Amino acid sequence: MYVDDEEALLNATQLYFQREGGLSIDTAGSADEGFQKLEASKYDAIISDFEMPDMNGIEFLSALRTSGDDTPFIIFTGRGREDVVIDAFNAGADYYLQKGGHPKAQFAELFNTIRKAIDNKKAKDIIERKNAEIEAANRELINRSEELRHNLDALTISRNQLQESERRARSILDSSPSTIVLLDRNGVVLDSNEGYPARFGKTRAEILGTSVWSLFPKDISEIQKERLEQVFSTGKSLTAELVWQGVWDYSCDPMLNADGVVQSVTVHATDITQRREMEDEIRTSETLYRTVVEDQTEFVCRFLPDGTHVFTNDAYCRYFNKPRQEFIQAKFRPDIPKEDLVRITEMLQSLTINHPVATIEHRIVMPDGTIRWQQWSDRAIFDENGSVMEYQSVGRDVTEIKHAENAILEANNKLNLLSSITRHDILNQLTALLMLEEFLKEDITEEQPSAYVDAIIDVTNKIEEQIQFTRDYQDLGQIKPAWQSLRKVAGLAFMQSHACNIRTDIDVEDVFVYADHMLEKVFLNLYDNAVRHGKKITQIQVSFRNEGSTGIITVADDGIGVPTDMKERIFDRYTGSNTGLGLFLVSEILAITEITIRENGVPGKGSSFEILVPEGKWRRDSESVPDLQSGNTDPPVCPR
Repeated sequence: MYVDDEEALLNATQLYFQREGGLSIDTAGSADEGFQKLEASKYDAIISDFEMPDMNGIEFLSALRTSGDDTPFIIFTGRGREDVVIDAFNAGADYYLQKGGHPKAQFAELFNTIRKAIDNKKAKDIIERKNAEIEAANRELINRSEELRHNLDALTISRNQLQESERRARSILDSSPSTIVLLDRNGVVLDSNEGYPARFGKTRAEILGTSVWSLFPKDISEIQKERLEQVFSTGKSLTAELVWQGVWDYSCDPMLNADGVVQSVTVHATDITQRREMEDEIRTSETLYRTVVEDQTEFVCRFLPDGTHVFTNDAYCRYFNKPRQEFIQAKFRPDIPKEDLVRITEMLQSLTINHPVATIEHRIVMPDGTIRWQQWSDRAIFDENGSVMEYQSVGRDVTEIKHAENAILEANNKLNLLSSITRHDILNQLTALLMLEEFLKEDITEEQPSAYVDAIIDVTNKIEEQIQFTRDYQDLGQIKPAWQSLRKVAGLAFMQSHACNIRTDIDVEDVFVYADHMLEKVFLNLYDNAVRHGKKITQIQVSFRNEGSTGIITVADDGIGVPTDMKERIFDRYTGSNTGLGLFLVSEILAITEITIRENGVPGKGSSFEILVPEGKWRRDSESVPDLQSGNTDPPVCPR
């Protein structure tokens, strides 16, 4: 739905979308009409002008968000003030487009923005639905697990009680729920409890003195005869199962006379049909449970409060590239940054019986030194006293989602900056250029044209430099950061710089830095800055040292230095005697991997730029991974 008080623009937009196809657009001439249509229809996206009678676009958006409507919202207006943009995004706008420019390009951008907003909303809905499905499955698995655990405990207790009862029941005088019969060597019934003959539909009196083999089919009798003979021959008890009219657990125990000779055998027979069916059901359920858990692409693990793992699924093992046996009954501690580890610990400690589940996103340092993001849903399992017995976690890698979010933010920032440069800086230079041309036309003398031409050339050079900056800034962050040799990068930059005729000493040992691929441009700008502003410069020194876990790269010269009142401002745009874009670009390139820069030289004796590389973003050549543990004390137990 497109809401705008300009009917002509509504009609033009609707006509464009009809011609392009793929999207159906509805229109409204005011926010009130938009509310009415929203009550009757559901839209995939909403476009709104800012300035409208009665209620402007941001007020319209705020009212929708307050009511719980999360439909993707695009502000499409001719107002370009920064406060309007900020208010729009603070109110919950997904995109902000400014009217003006070439109509076809503008409508194409609007069309693509709508597509992007709809696709992002669908992706978000899918993720939320999947999370809900995972949570529901997780709750079902936990409930089923507790039920299975309870059944297994009850079964174990029952089995132990039965075995203890069988050991004590050595005579027919012992009343027992089992069928009990006392037999001689020939299988004649000497005595029994009431349960044994009832099994065959007879009374105890009817079977006394008769052969027990007459009660069974021939094939069953042969099996039982062999077992009875074995007990008489060996004098040892025998346990076995018999499958006939159910499943029976047999215990044949010898009864010895005073001389130690087997005189008779007591046979305890217990119907375990129901128990066996229950065991089969438990095994089937457990198999189903494990199949569901193991087939998940999400990581699943269970661990005790001290970090000891009691279960991990295959996805968890594959992610950390370890066999399952290295996790089970072990305290696995992945490499998690300190501040994230504190957040995880606080989150787990906050779980209660009333609020047993929480979700958290945090970083993890992989063995190769790369940092990835994970999202975990953690559930605390409590005992009857309210103490935590275990934690169950379901997680997934969300690194690509994080990168996408950061890329969108970075892209928006760069677009805003490039727009500012294009509309403001270059426009100013073109205005000056046009004025100089007018002066040249009006005041043609032998001396003046040369001065005007010099000024025109200077303005043109500035425009070229600003366009070059926008191109470099646009390329910033396009390629994933990588480990780079500091010596190689600093050397290549020197060969391309205006300082190539100045004595330069690059003493950085075998240091590698994790930074954007435009790191070489950082040194190129620092070298050129030294030549441009150093005036009496005769040498440049590049060195490296570390203070604790922080690596410090120094680029120093022996020029006139930086005045004290300029040290904090030289990295801002348009500071100093030149455009200032070079040092601004330097700070932007380094900031991609959280590297900072400062000027620490002495005015009159030379400038000294110090590049501060945080822990994990620098290493020596002899190290296979970055020194992420430097300075760490024993970390708290990692719950993963």
